[in-house]
Amino acid sequence: MEMQTLTAGQAIVRVLEEEGVRYVFGLPGGHILGVYDGLFQSNRIRHILVRHEHAAACMAAAYAQLTGEPGVCTVTAGPGCTNLLTGIAEAYVGALPIIILAARSGSNIWQRGAAQEVATDQIFAPVTKWSVRVDRADLLVDIVRRAFTVARSGKPGPVLIDMPRDLLPQQVPFGNYIPVGRPSAPRPDPARVSAAAAALLAAEHPIIVAGGGAVAADAQDELRTLAELLAAPVLTSLAGRGSISDDHPLSVGGLGCHRNELSKKLLGEADCVLGIGARFEEMETNWRPGFIPAPAATYIQVDIDPEEIGRSVVPRIGIVGDARAVLTDLIAAIRDSGRAVPAGSLGDHPRVRESLRERARIEAEADVLAASRTTPIHALAVVRAVQRVFPRETTVSIDVGCLAQHMGGAFPFFKIYEPRSTIVCSSFYGMGFASCGLPVARLVHPDRPAIGFVGDGSFQMAMHILPVAVEHHLPVTWCILDDEALGSIYDIQAIAFGGRVLGTTFPTQPDFAKLAEACGCYGENVMALDGVEDALRRAKAANERGVPAVLGFKVGRDRLRNTLEFYPFYNVAS
Repeated sequence: MEMQTLTAGQAIVRVLEEEGVRYVFGLPGGHILGVYDGLFQSNRIRHILVRHEHAAACMAAAYAQLTGEPGVCTVTAGPGCTNLLTGIAEAYVGALPIIILAARSGSNIWQRGAAQEVATDQIFAPVTKWSVRVDRADLLVDIVRRAFTVARSGKPGPVLIDMPRDLLPQQVPFGNYIPVGRPSAPRPDPARVSAAAAALLAAEHPIIVAGGGAVAADAQDELRTLAELLAAPVLTSLAGRGSISDDHPLSVGGLGCHRNELSKKLLGEADCVLGIGARFEEMETNWRPGFIPAPAATYIQVDIDPEEIGRSVVPRIGIVGDARAVLTDLIAAIRDSGRAVPAGSLGDHPRVRESLRERARIEAEADVLAASRTTPIHALAVVRAVQRVFPRETTVSIDVGCLAQHMGGAFPFFKIYEPRSTIVCSSFYGMGFASCGLPVARLVHPDRPAIGFVGDGSFQMAMHILPVAVEHHLPVTWCILDDEALGSIYDIQAIAFGGRVLGTTFPTQPDFAKLAEACGCYGENVMALDGVEDALRRAKAANERGVPAVLGFKVGRDRLRNTLEFYPFYNVAS
């Protein structure tokens, strides 16, 4: 690449191109136009115009979640940048790499009361891996390159680059650029791997808990192989869904409010628990007995971030390293021991046979609930119908809420078959995050359907995403589970606060079908069980014509046992 002279804004865009960026999510303002001028001249990067900057952060995070590559968002000064904050905090907690290109007032009027002036670099410092203000145009190329290094390395996360507007039109040299690419995987300590392998082989009831770190490391093949060598059932966190296919005989369910009777039993009886990129955070455990590894169990924690070791549950053996590299070494140690489960005999293993029987029983119970002819509709009926109507390869977003998450996000009620096929929130639990990110699924996988589960509360924080999906021809379907309430919080007021309910129900609701139609989507409200599957088929047909769809399902405030057991205020014995 020959050295040439470009504006700083153009040079930034050239860095994005060289780093393989295909999409930028943003909303321009006057301060950032120097970068937009570079985007205008690019034939390799497509700009996705959002209607609120929050959606830009969510879409960039969804892109990172589905691809493992950094998402990029561009915003202007002041409120343009601060509107990103909630989505970026979600990405930070969820370890999703994002590059934020944010402009601010000119350096010549800094701290003189310039319009939209606020210390955004300081505001974002607690929720980014690196938040940097750049005050020289000739440093911008190097800073953006370094941002990709920081965002991708170790535990991934967002980076903010704060740029005064007067830097962007300045001339800078550009050439001989070497892309950062993906970082090398850190190897684990062999002695700790040997200790972990010995503990797993000595255990009578080993299990594996796979979290988002297993997905981030693309470790699904190694995870499956190790589980089969040990005949070890695999539990997944919400972020870990898809790290093992839900039709695999060793896939048994989730944690906390996503658990079922089988995963509950297996965690309770496990004498050795191998956690792969799983954090056992509050919404997975409440740190209560029965929701975390038993005190007598040998807990082995694997994480790429040394600061995560022992942060929530203290392990007997802590291993710092890339999840895929650790699993590869564990597989070698198990095979070398000569004590692995013989190939081809997994189906005859007593634990596997017992798990399959219990899975079938749980599924049968779910089908009975889903077929209930109650009015309003049982939300589980919607979840199960989606699985029947939409194909196996469908990408799914799961938003916040005791209906969307605890039913749509829980095995075996909705099954996930591949890694990087879900858009889910982290333990930050930002309402509307997953729904704003859903259209990105059709950018990443143009030929795969995409559908989202969302409560009516969360959807009303994301409605501005509808015209974005229409404008950019991203045909996805939002399934709104409408119980006219902020369901989880309503329950707390109704039970723990003696029925003193305030601000958790919606006396006034939008007509979701008309709202959809006003934005150019297909819209339909569904009031009865008999209409659920037909409505989903019409939405799928609309998607196949290139039209996004919104389905509003009027559902009851039903709760499954996994929800009732998890929250102490329900007073349900676990």
